[in-house]
Amino acid sequence: MLVINPGQADGQQAATTRGHTFQMPVFKPGVRVMHAGRSETVSHVVLRRREMVVHLVGRDDPVKPERLTLTPTIFTTERRPEVLNWFL
Repeated sequence: MLVINPGQADGQQAATTRGHTFQMPVFKPGVRVMHAGRSETVSHVVLRRREMVVHLVGRDDPVKPERLTLTPTIFTTERRPEVLNWFL
């Protein structure tokens, strides 16, 4: 697995076997995706029998996520404690 730290410059990108960040496409309502060369909007996502399908706005048939293009979101596995902004 190649993990790239987005904070590093292009020439300084390090390849590691285990990292703290990973990329994954996130399909949720309202997200714009590319399907068959056209820009579409996700209506809703259904998980059924270990399979995920994405329904697009204005279309009757669901689409498998492999057929859609979406820029992946970067996630981290590091714990980042949230600052308390409220008082008891």
